[in-house]
Amino acid sequence: MTTNTQSSQAGQAPAANRPGPWQPRAIGVAAAGVAAALIWIIANAAGADMSVVQGDADPTDVTAAMSIGFAVLAAAAGWGLLALLERFTARGLRTWTIVALVVLLVSFMPLFGIEADGGTTAALALMHLAVGAAVIPLFRRGGAGQGAGSNTKTKTLTN
Repeated sequence: MTTNTQSSQAGQAPAANRPGPWQPRAIGVAAAGVAAALIWIIANAAGADMSVVQGDADPTDVTAAMSIGFAVLAAAAGWGLLALLERFTARGLRTWTIVALVVLLVSFMPLFGIEADGGTTAALALMHLAVGAAVIPLFRRGGAGQGAGSNTKTKTLTN
C-alpha cells in the first residue's frame, strides 16, 4: 500500500489545468483599455465634445490615447496593490475588493468639478464604470484561492 499526500486548492482544478493569477488580471488590464477606447469612440462619433475645463484652466481635450492610458494605468496600479495585499495579508483579495469599490466611487467626484457638455460627462462616467466592471471581476477571478489567505486542504490518497 502506497500513501501519497497531495495539496490542492479546495474546489479548484489541478494546478496544471488552472491559469495563473496573472492571466485574468492581464486580461483585465487590457479590457480596461479596450473599454475606455470603445466608449471614447462611441462618444466622439455621437458628437460629444470630449473637452473638459477644470477651474480657471484652459480646456483640455480628452483624447482616445489619454482615455486608454489612464484606464490601463489605473488597472495596473490596482493589480500592483492587489499583489501586495495578497502577499502580505491573509484577506488580500477581500481587502482589495473593498478598496477598489471605494476608489471607483471616489473616482466620480472630479466629474462634479468639471465643465463639460452632457455627452462628455456621460462618456467619462461610463468609462469609470466600464473600467471598474472589467477590472474588479477579472482580478477577483485571478485571485480565487491564491495568496496568503488561500483555503488549502491536504488529502491523502491510498493506492
